[in-house]
Amino acid sequence: MAEIKDFKRNQFLIKGNRHKKTTTADESLKDNKSLDNMLARHRQLKLYTVLAVLALVGFFLLCAYFNWKNIVYTDYEVVQEHEWVRADDTKCLNLDGTLFSYSKDGMNCTDTRGNVIWNQTYEMQNPIVRTKKKTVAVGDYNGRSIYVANTQGNIGYIDTTMPIRDFCVSSNGIVAVILDNAPSTVICLYDGARGEVLVDFMTTMSKSGYPIAVDISDNGTQLAVSYIKAEKGEVYSSIGFYNFSAVGQNYTDNLVGGYGYSDAVVPLVHFMENDTVFAVADNRIMFFRGRQKPESLGETIISEEIQSVFYDESHIGLVFFNSSGDTTYRMEVYDTNAKKVNELFFDMEYTDILFESIGIVIHDDSGCIIYNWEGKLKFEGDFREYISCLIPSGNIAKYTIVTEDGIQVIELH
Repeated sequence: MAEIKDFKRNQFLIKGNRHKKTTTADESLKDNKSLDNMLARHRQLKLYTVLAVLALVGFFLLCAYFNWKNIVYTDYEVVQEHEWVRADDTKCLNLDGTLFSYSKDGMNCTDTRGNVIWNQTYEMQNPIVRTKKKTVAVGDYNGRSIYVANTQGNIGYIDTTMPIRDFCVSSNGIVAVILDNAPSTVICLYDGARGEVLVDFMTTMSKSGYPIAVDISDNGTQLAVSYIKAEKGEVYSSIGFYNFSAVGQNYTDNLVGGYGYSDAVVPLVHFMENDTVFAVADNRIMFFRGRQKPESLGETIISEEIQSVFYDESHIGLVFFNSSGDTTYRMEVYDTNAKKVNELFFDMEYTDILFESIGIVIHDDSGCIIYNWEGKLKFEGDFREYISCLIPSGNIAKYTIVTEDGIQVIELH
């Protein structure tokens, strides 16, 4: 009996323990749910905190951007200065971030610290310079020699058999030259490295007219030539497009297309890239597009006299006298789609106008004006010394300038 009692007691205890275990499991489940809720709330709080921090950082970045965008610089400081001695009759220009100098006696390329990269001597009476990106050609007008180089060194020399009237160069060193062979004119394409004639063709006043402007595509396979002639007592101009690749072999004289303009003179034609060309006449600006056969993209008739034309690979600027009288000059800026994208007004008697990714830089030998691409004035001021060249750095507040005695790196503030 005692064993039975003990057994019943044990069974009771077992049942009791089972009941307690079930209760503990329920409580544990509730605790787990409570813990999950707490973890979820913690994760939400953490997420909201991160989002709030990101929003705050974004807000400060946005404020900083608008502050930078709206800042107007009033002065500058010289942060680097290097000595650079050169002859008084030497002219210099920006060649893909280096300083290219030339005179009647020779040419050289220098880095922005004044270190000579290469040097070439020659003798010319009337040296003229043509560039394409990092490549440069110097030729003797009415002479018979052209030197070709780039920022790394000399490429070659061309000795023509007839007097030089005009020429242009591609970035790979192909040179197109207009040569006088009175009463006709010869246009030759030379390999700038070897000095050999690649292509030549003759033009006459009675057939196509006299070539007054020429430009070559970046890869050296396409040529654009502006001709002028008199027809029935009127001036007539035309632009011929030549293709010297395999495509052009299917056309007579490689002439793949052309456009005519009555009562107009077209003194400038230029390849902006391999597939886009613009030309400026005395009464309009024209755009063409086509990698193999350029076709008209559009044109804008101009009623005012153009004072100057400036351009890079993406923009063209036409400078006029400002007829409104508020400022001396007005400049219209066009993009490669033949659209006018900007218009600026200024008084400076400019020597150069640069189109850069950071904005538009107008300068003379004593000061400069800088606008961003939205037309907002960023800087207007004078240099402390006369300058002969200005090189942008890609930063709207930093430039390299060439003075009479050396090279300075300046920062606007």
